[in-house]
Amino acid sequence: MEKDFYQLTPLEQKHIDAILMFSSGSPEKLQEQHKNYLWDFLKVQRVENAYKSANIQNDEAEQAILASKCNLLENLHTAHENAAAHILEELARGNIETLKNDQNMISFMMYLGHQVARTKNFKVRCITGMKKNKPELGKIMEHSWWFFSYMFGMNMGLSLYSSRQNDNHTLLENNTNSNFITSDQPAINVHYCVKDDVFQAPENMDLYYPISPKYSYVITESHRFESGLVEIDEPIVTEFNRKVATNANSHIFALSKLDVDTYKSLVGNSLRKIKEYA
Repeated sequence: MEKDFYQLTPLEQKHIDAILMFSSGSPEKLQEQHKNYLWDFLKVQRVENAYKSANIQNDEAEQAILASKCNLLENLHTAHENAAAHILEELARGNIETLKNDQNMISFMMYLGHQVARTKNFKVRCITGMKKNKPELGKIMEHSWWFFSYMFGMNMGLSLYSSRQNDNHTLLENNTNSNFITSDQPAINVHYCVKDDVFQAPENMDLYYPISPKYSYVITESHRFESGLVEIDEPIVTEFNRKVATNANSHIFALSKLDVDTYKSLVGNSLRKIKEYA
């Protein structure tokens, strides 16, 4: 948790222009959605500016404005979580058939997209890379990250859904003596092209998401696993747990203290490499 992580910051024209520039590379329907969400957020900004210009003081009005700034984006994420909750329950029972329902697949892919983009880890990676190559644009992105992260999550969710016929979607079943762990960066790229000691944009993605100590979900461009329910062995469990811990920001979560102790020395290693790069 980071206090006010989702709180809206005031957007100037340069921030709006940058958002629309990034949005312009998206499909037209997504661009329309980006703009609709952006205009909704800007309404709150206009209300706050009008209140300040009125030179009045009203505690109730100020609390309402603050609540809108803090909760508007959080409420959107909550809606995605609620839409995916029953799907995650089914997957945690080993039922991948639930994703044959197209609406369930849409909801789950959108949820996964935001599980990647809404974290501090993803924020640090994107902003560090942008500041290194385009410092001014990096500052703009950092100031308005609350919107960029949601926009990127939307795009990623649609991309995962659109490529579902080309990628393999697999529910990994773990019946070994080791448990899956998760972290504060729960969805990670485990494609072999990703090198933990190199900070660069990956060319491919195998998206891995632990659901429970026994089940995890992976979407593979590499087709490493067949689609459907696949039982895996302990070396694969260990491999993915190590990658989860290495890509964590500060926390890992597990079924037992032993699971935590096994991997805690790896926590934050990836972010330390990013700081060296910066």
